Amino acid sequence: MTPSLKLSARWVPGTSNKLILHTPLGEYQISLDRFEQVFGRKATFALYLTGKTTLELPETSLHGLVA
Repeated sequence: MTPSLKLSARWVPGTSNKLILHTPLGEYQISLDRFEQVFGRKATFALYLTGKTTLELPETSLHGLVA
């Protein structure tokens, strides 16, 4: 079983296409497009409604997300 990481995402202030990801390994900025490619469009619903979301991701996939 692959270990997973909890991460939270929120908007970069003043933008509608960039996110800040908080993970146990650090903080990263990624584009909304990249976030949707990895997690799917449904994962963005909470972002649009509340401005933040919390998800789990396999640890090995984090490097592909923020690379």
